[in-house]
Amino acid sequence: MAVNRYPIVGVMGSHEKSWHDFSYPVGELLANRGYNLLTGAGGGVMTEVARGFTEVENRKGVAIGILPAVDYKGQKLDTEEYPNTYIEVPMITPLSAKAQSDQMPFSRNLVNVMTAKALVIMPGSHGTRNEVSLALMYNKPMVLFGPEEEFTKFPEDPLRAQTIEHVEQFLDDVLSKQ
Repeated sequence: MAVNRYPIVGVMGSHEKSWHDFSYPVGELLANRGYNLLTGAGGGVMTEVARGFTEVENRKGVAIGILPAVDYKGQKLDTEEYPNTYIEVPMITPLSAKAQSDQMPFSRNLVNVMTAKALVIMPGSHGTRNEVSLALMYNKPMVLFGPEEEFTKFPEDPLRAQTIEHVEQFLDDVLSKQ
């Protein structure tokens, strides 16, 4: 019996701001295309993309969340915040909640980047920029999706999508080669 392995697409972005107009449609797109969703399992973009994903009926994929063992302050993880209510497969890493620098990438960010076959990057701050740096370091296919002005502090290299159709074309191009 063959096992169906649906591609895992990571969506990274702000843990504070949801960016609904970008996050929710990406979640729907991934669910409708039969992909698995991987996020950091927290709030903001992570919650909104997982909500868009899980609200699609009869989807094939699952919402996977990579949780840190401790919060950003080094305290025990708040189980009300992590995982968000839309995560179906929570995975706790014993790694730091966020990387201290790009030279010491051992954090859940590394797990997020290395597990995904492709990455959709939404606006975010240091942690999201760290994930972009790691993706560049490991040659992971990625696309930035959100208002252009939100990516001024990001590296110039990554592909940028202006519409959900551009994101879909990116995923079709990348995942058809795998």
